[in-house]
Amino acid sequence: MQFADDSRYALYGLRSGNPYVSRPLDAVTCESDHELLLELAGFIPLTTLKTAIEQKAGRKRPVFVLITGVGKSGRTSLANHIMRLYRDAATSPGATFVTHRAEPDDMTHDAYAQICSTLLSLRNKMNECAIKIPDELRARFTELGQRTRADRMNEYDLQDIAGLAGSTFAAAKVAFGIRYEGVPTKQLITLATKVFESTSTVVVFTVDAYEHANTVRLTKAERERFAARGHIVDLGTLTPEQISELAKHRWNGRPPAPFHEQGLTNALSGREYTVGQALRRLEVLLDFRLSEYEKDDPWPTDDLHMHENWLRLKIWQGERWNGMGDIHG
Repeated sequence: MQFADDSRYALYGLRSGNPYVSRPLDAVTCESDHELLLELAGFIPLTTLKTAIEQKAGRKRPVFVLITGVGKSGRTSLANHIMRLYRDAATSPGATFVTHRAEPDDMTHDAYAQICSTLLSLRNKMNECAIKIPDELRARFTELGQRTRADRMNEYDLQDIAGLAGSTFAAAKVAFGIRYEGVPTKQLITLATKVFESTSTVVVFTVDAYEHANTVRLTKAERERFAARGHIVDLGTLTPEQISELAKHRWNGRPPAPFHEQGLTNALSGREYTVGQALRRLEVLLDFRLSEYEKDDPWPTDDLHMHENWLRLKIWQGERWNGMGDIHG
């Protein structure tokens, strides 16, 4: 739902509409998205991740990252950002970086089939990049594709193929990354880390953090085993202070941002939102402000400012009458 006419955004100096529209960020393919993912005072340990990724990439070691969170918690955006960080650490500027991205609809509970699909996808990426596939590796790919469910390869055979693939990419000065979105089974995490443990790449897993039978629930011991070879990021909800920082740094119109920083923090006191829900709240508040504004004087002006009393009223109205357009959707 949009309350403001597109032409009215110009009053705020906004050239591309509402800057708080929530969408998955893809820092791999969109340069501007790289700057939009923020640490938000400890919400995402970007500096720690960047340092660890640079160290692993420098030693030609694999990078494994497990991201947990509920819907709209920023899992996909962070996964893409991590692949971007790896790309920057593992390649020179302008070098080719290819990805295999298994979306939730692609995921099955057959971890072996998922890994086979990944390896064959990497073969296709080599063909797309006109990389000459060595005869040994091509034969292994052919064998992998011909194996039946009853005649599966050993995990060390799969590891050998992954290693050969990594060496072939490296010889062509091409890096690659893998993202598994909405992992449905622990076995995929275990098998993937085994298969790629000697390959220079990045593998990111995103896992739903819901309390029901259809989600992966890692035990404390399993988390510790993964953390020994990779990194775990648990994405929760934002604090009011973090939402105020988000509002300030996502603003790309005429400065300053129209939200009163402390007023927004105070108005959101006691409320918890994921980053996607918070962005939706900010998006609708901005549209509300524009829809009520009947003048043509551009920002900054007091009638376009969102002060604490106005924010409290609109947040209360949104919660009381659900007038903010399915803000939790």
